[in-house]
Amino acid sequence: MSTNQITLRDATPADIEIITQLMNDMSYPTSLTDMEARMEAIFAHPDYRTILAVHNGEVVGLAGLQKGLYYEKNGNYLRVLAFVVKQSARNLGVGKVLVKAWEDHAAEQDLHTILISSGNRDDRKIAHLFYQKMGYEIKSSGFVKSL
Repeated sequence: MSTNQITLRDATPADIEIITQLMNDMSYPTSLTDMEARMEAIFAHPDYRTILAVHNGEVVGLAGLQKGLYYEKNGNYLRVLAFVVKQSARNLGVGKVLVKAWEDHAAEQDLHTILISSGNRDDRKIAHLFYQKMGYEIKSSGFVKSL
């Protein structure tokens, strides 16, 4: 492997600690115990996939994916539930490699639409520009209510 090569692999239970760190980097504070419980359920679910990006032997990015079913029309879609690249690995092409990986995964699953939800916070503006640069359009607003 060259020093600039980015490789991809599916996450395993041995990756829980780095996944926890990546979620915290993404401004979703969590504990190792909570992440273990979440990932146990995710690993067991056939419609979920977690792809890790590795650079120089270090996990530097994550894409959490879910195959979904439409209510409003025929077919399925891929939803990107989590996407993060470590701050220290930004501008190395990690994000582009992960986008290509989830687009390839969608094609392999015969999924013709990819949905990405991203917060409307100021700290997400760079991410929004990246998605648009990668060919994604702003199409909808989401609403949240905590109970």
